[in-house]
Amino acid sequence: MDKMNRKKQKLIEIFLITFFFIIFVILFQLQSFIIAMLLVTSLVIILYFKNEIIKIILPKKTKSILNFIFFDIFLIISMIIIFGNDVFTNELDFKKYFFISILLLFYLFFSVIPQEIIFRFLFFYRYKDYFDQNEILLLNSLVFCFCHIIYFDIYILLFSFFGNLLFSFNYMKNKSLLLVTIEHFLIGQTLIILGFFNNFNFSLIKKLYNLVLIN
Repeated sequence: MDKMNRKKQKLIEIFLITFFFIIFVILFQLQSFIIAMLLVTSLVIILYFKNEIIKIILPKKTKSILNFIFFDIFLIISMIIIFGNDVFTNELDFKKYFFISILLLFYLFFSVIPQEIIFRFLFFYRYKDYFDQNEILLLNSLVFCFCHIIYFDIYILLFSFFGNLLFSFNYMKNKSLLLVTIEHFLIGQTLIILGFFNNFNFSLIKKLYNLVLIN
């Protein structure tokens, strides 16, 4: 009974945190400040849980790393083939791609890593003892998905949910923050460059990509 009560308490806690975050951002129109919010939150978490984070950076199961890499390469190539259109047949402007490479680093350090610190490390660290693997996998993906409601785009919600299922599954399997960060970065930047999230109007990263690619 106590375990069930604790589980219910944690479910209520997850719901309230997610709900008030969404309402707060939408009510005060803070979508453009999400990067700053992610960065500050992740830095606080890193300072508070430094030792715990260090323990899970590198993978403990080295045998599955190759499968992890090959699957992600296959997934990215498949997305390029299916959705790439003429991305690689048009004339390349290397000045634009130079700036894109800088933006990729910005995306990695100011978006992907903070998200992984919050949604992978902190979420699993706080809630993994209260839910089984399937429950926490679903909960984590739902929370990650619902937090993207602030962008008012159904495609972002879908990609967020199914992408997060993959990230969280690999995080549980490989016990590595580094691997899942690489995976999130590779898949996320591929989708952005291929032109997804055209309605991602409040995303600073999307605005920067558009500025480089369109001008």
